[in-house]
Amino acid sequence: MPQPWDAILGEIADLLAKARPAEVEHAHDLLRRAPRVFAFATGRSGFVLRTFIMRLNHLGQPAYFVGDASCPPVGEGDIFLVASGSGSTSTTLGAAMEAARHGASVLAIVGSRVSPLGQLAAAVVELPAPHKRGVATATNSRQTAGSLFEQSCFLLLESLIHRRFHEQGGDRADALARHANVEA
Repeated sequence: MPQPWDAILGEIADLLAKARPAEVEHAHDLLRRAPRVFAFATGRSGFVLRTFIMRLNHLGQPAYFVGDASCPPVGEGDIFLVASGSGSTSTTLGAAMEAARHGASVLAIVGSRVSPLGQLAAAVVELPAPHKRGVATATNSRQTAGSLFEQSCFLLLESLIHRRFHEQGGDRADALARHANVEA
C-alpha cells in the first residue's frame, strides 16, 4: 500500500533529476573554495539555509546566516548563498545585491534562472518547482506551494554536505567536536 510520503519523495526525486549536474558541481566547487560562506533567505527557505550553515561549521568552514547578531561583515571573496523559489523575494534580492556590492559572489538556488535573483547571481542552481506566486514551471506538485522547492533545496544542500564530509575523510568525531556543546 502506498504511503502518504511516497508521492512527496517521488516529486522530490523528479525535481532533483532536473538540476543540471554542471550547476551543482560548480556550486560545490564555489562553496568548497570559499574562505567564508554567508547565507540568507526568508521563510522556510531561510530555515533550510540555516541547517546548511550549521553543517558547514561542523565541517570546519566558517559560515554565517545573515541577520544573526554574531554575523560578521560580508566581503571580497566570500560566497553569499541565497534560496528563493520565485527568485524575486524582495528582501532576499536586496540582501544579495548588497552582498555583491561588497565583493561577495552570489550563489542562488532558484526556481528559474531568468528570475531577478537568477540574473543577479554569479552562479545558479535551478530547481524549477511551482511557487507561491503561481508562475508556471516544468514541474507539477500536489503539495502546498513552495514545499517541493524547499524540500528539494534541503536535500540538494544535504547532498553537498554529505559529499564534503566524505571528501574530508568522513570523521564523525571531528565533526562532532565542532557541534554545540551547550544547548538550551
